[in-house]
Amino acid sequence: TSVYTDIADKRLTIHEKWTRGQRQEGKQKQDDATASEDNKSPGKTGSDENEEEAGMKAVSTSPSGRFLKFDIELGRGSFKTVYKGLDTETWVEVAWCELQDRKLSKAERQRFKEEAEMLKGLQHPNIVRFYDFWESPVKGKKCIVLVTELMTSGTLKTYLKRFKVMKPKVLRSWCRQILKGLHFLHTRTPPIIHRDLKCDNIFITGPTGSVKIGDLGLATLKRASFAKSVIGTPEFMAPEMYEEHYDEAVDVYAFGMCMLEMATSEYPYSECQNAAQIYRKVTSGVKPASYNKVMVPEIKEIIGECIRHRWEERYSIKDLLNHAFFAEDTGVRVELAEEDDGKKASIALRLWVEDARKLKGKYKDSGAIEFTFDLEREVPEGVAQEMVDSGFFLESDVKIVSKSIRDRVALIKWRRERTVFGSEGEMEEKGARTQTNAVPQDAPAGLAQGNRTEPEEADSVPMTLLSNTPSSTATTTTCEQLQFLHVTHG
Repeated sequence: TSVYTDIADKRLTIHEKWTRGQRQEGKQKQDDATASEDNKSPGKTGSDENEEEAGMKAVSTSPSGRFLKFDIELGRGSFKTVYKGLDTETWVEVAWCELQDRKLSKAERQRFKEEAEMLKGLQHPNIVRFYDFWESPVKGKKCIVLVTELMTSGTLKTYLKRFKVMKPKVLRSWCRQILKGLHFLHTRTPPIIHRDLKCDNIFITGPTGSVKIGDLGLATLKRASFAKSVIGTPEFMAPEMYEEHYDEAVDVYAFGMCMLEMATSEYPYSECQNAAQIYRKVTSGVKPASYNKVMVPEIKEIIGECIRHRWEERYSIKDLLNHAFFAEDTGVRVELAEEDDGKKASIALRLWVEDARKLKGKYKDSGAIEFTFDLEREVPEGVAQEMVDSGFFLESDVKIVSKSIRDRVALIKWRRERTVFGSEGEMEEKGARTQTNAVPQDAPAGLAQGNRTEPEEADSVPMTLLSNTPSSTATTTTCEQLQFLHVTHG
C-alpha cells in the first residue's frame, strides 16, 4: 500500500491544529489550575483534547527553519520512514522522509548533493515536488532527510487494487500525464532517468485526479547500498539495466510495464515464482503472460512497442506523445480494429467520435466507423472526403477527420519501417519458453531465488542522470481509396 494516508477528511488543517497546539502549550499552567473543575463536568475533558493535539506538536525543524516535522508516521520501509510535515512559508502539508545513511563514499555523497540540488529546481504538474534535503542525526544514527510534496490519495497501485478495471479514457489520460512527466525529466540538461518507474511510485492527486511521478532523488543512496546487485524492480527493469549500460529507453520500458498493469490489473510476470525466472524471461525477450490478456489492439500495440527487447526499437517518449492514442482530444480518434501483423497492405481501422461537442456537425458519440485502409494506394484526405460524401461527417469537419487518419497511418508506417519481420526478438521469445528456478551463471549478484512477492510500497526509488537521448521521428505518408466495412454502435 502507499506510504501516504488520506487526511482530506479531517476537520482541521495541520496549520490550524499546530497553531492551536502552540497556544495550548503556552497556556498549560492556566489549564492545569482549572483542570480539576473542568474534569468534573460531563463531556470532552481537557486531557482528551491534549491527546488529540499531541501529534500536532513539532518534534523537529529543518536547518533553515522552514519545515517542521510532526510525530505522525505515514509509512515505513526498509530504506525510509515518512512523517507528516509542514512548510511554514506556505502552510502547506509536506512529506518528511528520513532515509538511512548507507555509508556513502565522499564521491557518492557529493554526487547525491549535486543531484538533489538540481531536483530542488524541478517544477512540473506531473512530477512530485522535491523541496529540500539535509543530513541530520536521528536517534544517534546518521540520517538523510528529504522534504517532498505530500500526496494524499494513494498510488496507481492502490487504485488498481481497489477498482480492478481501469476505463480506457482514464488509462489514456493518466498515461499521457506520465509521459509528460517523463518527457520533462528526459529533456533536462543533463537528462534525468528515473530507473524505477512503476505503479507504486506514481501518485494520484485528490483534488484534480491527476497523476504525478514520485520518489525522486535517491539514486546515489541506492547505488551505494546495492552496487553489486539489482537496483530496480525486476518486473519493470529493461534487459540492458542488468548490464548497467543504458539510457532513457529504460524508462520507456518501465512505462510499458506500468501501462500493462493498468490495462490488466495484473502485476507483470506474476506467473514467475522468483526473481531468477523473471531475469531469464526479461533477458530472453519473453513478454509477461498478461500481455496476451490486453483486449484493446491499440493499447496492446503500444505496450509491445515500449517493452521491446532491443532498446533502439522501442518508442521514444516523444514518439508516444505524438501517438494518436495519446493525442490531445480533438473529438475524433482512429485506432486499429485488429492487431497489425506488419505484412498486409490493407489494414483495418476504427474511427470513433468521442466528443461530438468538439465537431461542428451533430454526431452520436457512441458509434464507430470501421473501414479498411490500403497503405500503398490511399490517402487520408481522400478517405475523409469519402466519409463526408457518405454522410458520416460534414464538410467542415473533414480536416479533423483526415488528420486523425493521417496520424494513425504515419505511426503504422513508421513502425513497419523500423521493424524487421521475423525479428530476432520473436526468435528469442520462442527459444526461451523453458524456464528454470536456477539463477543463470551470468546473472547479476544479489538476484534472489526466494519466492517472489509484490512490493507493498515504493521503497526502491532510484533515479540517475545520463545523456544520449534516443530519438525517432515519425514520417507522414499518404494513400488513396476507401472501402467501408460497416458501422458499429456500442
